[in-house]
Amino acid sequence: MLRFALLFLALLALPIKAATVSNLYQAQVVMPADGQNADQTAREQGFKQVLIKVTGDQNIAKNNVIAQALKNSSGYVSQFSYGQDNGQQTLNLSFDKVQIKQLLTQAKANYWSEQRPDILVWMADDNGNSRDILWDQSTNALVADTKQAANIRGVPVTFPIGDFNDVTALHVSDLWGSFVDPISSASKRYNAGGLLLVKAIQQGDDKVELSWQLYTQKPSTIATDTQPITGKASGTLAQASTDMMNQVANQLAQKYALALGSSAAGEVNIEVDNVNSTEDFFTLERMLNHMTTVSSANAVNIKGDKVIFRMNLSASTAEFKRELSHDSRISADDYAVTNNNSAVTAAPATDVSTSSNAVDVSATQVQPSLQQSENYVAPDNIYTWHN
Repeated sequence: MLRFALLFLALLALPIKAATVSNLYQAQVVMPADGQNADQTAREQGFKQVLIKVTGDQNIAKNNVIAQALKNSSGYVSQFSYGQDNGQQTLNLSFDKVQIKQLLTQAKANYWSEQRPDILVWMADDNGNSRDILWDQSTNALVADTKQAANIRGVPVTFPIGDFNDVTALHVSDLWGSFVDPISSASKRYNAGGLLLVKAIQQGDDKVELSWQLYTQKPSTIATDTQPITGKASGTLAQASTDMMNQVANQLAQKYALALGSSAAGEVNIEVDNVNSTEDFFTLERMLNHMTTVSSANAVNIKGDKVIFRMNLSASTAEFKRELSHDSRISADDYAVTNNNSAVTAAPATDVSTSSNAVDVSATQVQPSLQQSENYVAPDNIYTWHN
């Protein structure tokens, strides 16, 4: 009965996810006017679009392994159909996720998972007569062009809705002056993973100059002295929006994309403290097992609020740590590993069947008895769980 109760609690413990990019492996390509090999040309273009979205690397086609795969793009297509867009025939493609990940591993390329931070876009537009904040439903083409450019690169973006709360929380002068405190305060309601602040100066003839600042932190953690990543783009509205989002996507990929195909570390043991409930345990276990750099994560020791997991990695230890650092629910305790390792390794394993504070790991997996102290596994790294 306990087993079923724990499994039920596991369903209740589903973690709140970051924005999920649902179309990461899909592409829509306008068919070439020249009918000769049109399908093949469009398919290669679509495959390249998807590879750029998945890797975050605009130059991925220069990789020799990828270049060869592009010539055989049909082998990676899972579904296709024809459609229409603004009177032009399109080829709509879906590519196989598993095959692409295998390809990227073989190519030793980067991989950026579907779970990506939602970027809140605050955009102020100067048309020469006035300055205005552009809201989500604005008819200004910059909003639609930015959304489209972000979609092509697989970057989830949200524009503020512009209701009473937004209008009263932030004035256009605050945004134009890049005053962090009011911007951060006005952004908290959106629970975004980062901020993109844009100043647009209209230059006539459908031309614009965009100056942007990117904060890759959550709005609530941005301080006055936090230094943003900055850049500029100019041209037509569509060109400038595309250039800006390419620059932004490249920066985000540098932070979040992980290197595949490097020497895997094999196994690493981590201890996670502050695991105070069954819900905490199942949420943590599920999070670890869904990481890109992890083949499997199994709990091997439990003592009080501390759980030791044996991690089988599919990438290097450095990449595993980098990926783990992106999740705000867990933080590294490097001091504990350096200074308390001897005390940690001396601790006996706990019999999970008798401890009143322990989580019944057997509810989710079959594992050897943890009753003997010689089975205790010393952690290589210690983390704290923030529930």
